[in-house]
Formats: sequence, structure tokens, C-alpha cells
Amino acid sequence: MKTHLDPKTNVLTVTLSGDLTSTSAEQLRPPINTLLDQPKPAWSLFRLELTGAKMVDSVGLNLIVSILKLVQQRGAKMQIVCANTNVHRTFLFTRLDKQIELIKQ
Repeated sequence: MKTHLDPKTNVLTVTLSGDLTSTSAEQLRPPINTLLDQPKPAWSLFRLELTGAKMVDSVGLNLIVSILKLVQQRGAKMQIVCANTNVHRTFLFTRLDKQIELIKQ
């Protein structure tokens, strides 16, 4: 997991290198929660880069929903960037695209 805060655009980007499945999601939950629980930094958009993911399972979706709730509590917006068609379809089928800006590369 890589993080980057761009102070010019107020975008906090978290880049995940692989699939977001039960094994990886549970390992990612603590560091992401710690990142989002910090005193409010100057960011208004949380971008989750999933361009390396070929699969997102139900546990991964659960993590994304919990991230969305934390981001919304801070008054920020969330964006997901994905490259894989199956991952993109997963977000469309679950209607997460209605609450999260979804960008397909």
C-alpha cells in the first residue's frame, strides 16, 4: 500500500498493488483505518487506486464501504480508479458507483 497527499489538489491517494480479497483486505484494514483516524489533514478527496486489481471479493467490498463511511464522516468524497473490466463491473453491480466516483482506465 502506498499513500500520497497532494497539497495542491487536496487529494489523498492510496494505491493498492494487487487484488482486494479476503486475505489482503484484512491486512489493509488496520493501516487504512489508522490513516483515516488521524487528525483531519487538508484533503477533500480520497482516491483509491485499484489499477493493479483483477478481483474484488465481498470482504474487499466490505472494506471499501467502511472506508466510504469514514471518508464521508470527514466531509470528504471518495473516488476509485480501476483498470480491470471485472472489477469495474463489480462496482456497477453492487451500485457503489452511485456513492463513489468510479473511474475506469
